[in-house]
Amino acid sequence: MIGKLPVSVPVQELAVIRRVTVPSLFAPPAYSHACVVETGTRLAFLAGSVPLDARGELIGAGDPVRQAEQVIANLTEQLREVGSDLAHVLVTDVYVVSSEPAVLSAVWEVVEASGLSTGPHASTLIGVACLGYTGQLVEITATAVVPETEEGARDASTANGVVLRRAGGADARDAADVWLRSFAAALPGVVRPHSDDAVRAWFRDVVVPRQETWVAEAGGDSGVVGVMVLDDDMLEQLYLDPDWRGRGLGDRFVALAKERRPRGLSLWTFQVNRPAHRFYERHGFVAAEYTDGGGNEEREPDVRYVWRP
Repeated sequence: MIGKLPVSVPVQELAVIRRVTVPSLFAPPAYSHACVVETGTRLAFLAGSVPLDARGELIGAGDPVRQAEQVIANLTEQLREVGSDLAHVLVTDVYVVSSEPAVLSAVWEVVEASGLSTGPHASTLIGVACLGYTGQLVEITATAVVPETEEGARDASTANGVVLRRAGGADARDAADVWLRSFAAALPGVVRPHSDDAVRAWFRDVVVPRQETWVAEAGGDSGVVGVMVLDDDMLEQLYLDPDWRGRGLGDRFVALAKERRPRGLSLWTFQVNRPAHRFYERHGFVAAEYTDGGGNEEREPDVRYVWRP
């Protein structure tokens, strides 16, 4: 039924709806990736994010965790296209094709580990019988605030147009290359014991699949510009592309690490890396142990820092 406008709603305050299709995602059949309400506080109502790549091919067949990672990556793209981000999400519904609590819990761990955790949101986890695409096991719908960027009201998770997100297998090569560039720039006097290809294989086979790996992804052609790796309470790696130093990415990574490990963190860095010492000390880390480097592959004197809340 079509009704009249409520008399208390001035015509000039009516919402303008902008429907958005994301060029980098598979073109949806007969719906939009998102709708933005252009009045007052802007809200974006997103269509369900699905585990398809840009060609419409299913990612992670039979693997709900891998599909959840792809869904989060696609959700990030949808949000970016409308000027928002994971931390501005208000509400999500997470659909999983399973009746097993363990499967639902595994998918939820992916959601919890994503940038959504930097802006706690209302969410419902739902086990369902099936979803729309053949082989699809996970889908997430979301509603998000679109901040007024011209007033500088951007959340820290997308400052300077850079998103912090969990790394997937496709990010391993880029993350390794950031590590290589950063190491070469920051530690020119330290001899690496492994070749570039060995470092890339290590990221591909060990770091990304087995450890909690985060990347900083910039828009345009920049791609991955930072990498952070957590393993238990250890901050194992934090490396930035040399061109992206001094832009606050390291601060954001450390803040994220503290959120992920609120009980405390430890890390090792080389004694020669004085800028790293100053950086971590500024963030409340305290030097707890110095060694002659006999325990590291580089045989370079190092120092262990700890942070406790």
